[in-house]
Amino acid sequence: MEQRILTELVNSSGVVSAQILDENGLVVLNVSSEQVQDFSSITAVMEHSQDSQSVTITTQNAILVANRLNHDNLLIVQLQASCNLGSIRKLLSKAVVELNALQE
Repeated sequence: MEQRILTELVNSSGVVSAQILDENGLVVLNVSSEQVQDFSSITAVMEHSQDSQSVTITTQNAILVANRLNHDNLLIVQLQASCNLGSIRKLLSKAVVELNALQE
């Protein structure tokens, strides 16, 4: 079921990859149209912003969005820099709700 949710995200326009990381920062599930990236930087940002449910990092080449899930897991999505971030945020909100429901 988690695989289906991540695949739907990656099949959306502008989404390059989607990963679920466990509480130790290890990749639990990865769906990617490109080579797997190292997301340790965004994991560190999430550790230092305990009050935030979501963090977005924008670079010249990509956008990274991390969302907290239940059980200290993270959903990390890599987006193309030119994507429609607003529409993808709606998809991410839906995916977070579905993933959290699966983890209960």
